[in-house]
Amino acid sequence: MTGTVLGERTKAGWTWAMRAAATGEVLLVLLQAATAGQLLEGVASARTLHGAGAIPVSVFAVAELVVAAVLWRRERGPAWPVWASGALVVMTVVQAMLGGMGNRALHVPFGVALVVLASVLAAWSWRSRPSTVE
Repeated sequence: MTGTVLGERTKAGWTWAMRAAATGEVLLVLLQAATAGQLLEGVASARTLHGAGAIPVSVFAVAELVVAAVLWRRERGPAWPVWASGALVVMTVVQAMLGGMGNRALHVPFGVALVVLASVLAAWSWRSRPSTVE
């Protein structure tokens, strides 16, 4: 096995890790949107689910940041996903704080921005090819 083949396999593995983290993040923020809708409709049990959902959303955002950093530094990928993933981490913390304070006026539109950014990262991860440097 040559170094090039091993390098391609390593980059492919990190690309798949990014796809998993980004797809998981999108699914989690969409679940958050669904429970938010239930909250707005007055479903009391949704409060617990929505509040608890903030933790996995943040965990997956951090995972995305770590994988994006490895793809950038080690595998010579683009830098913008690192910055976007970093912004996603910060946004998840701010979003949780806004929700905890009950500030719907900022929490709801900020949640929409989270869905958009998470979707952009997921779309990029699936369009990215492991054998190319973008």
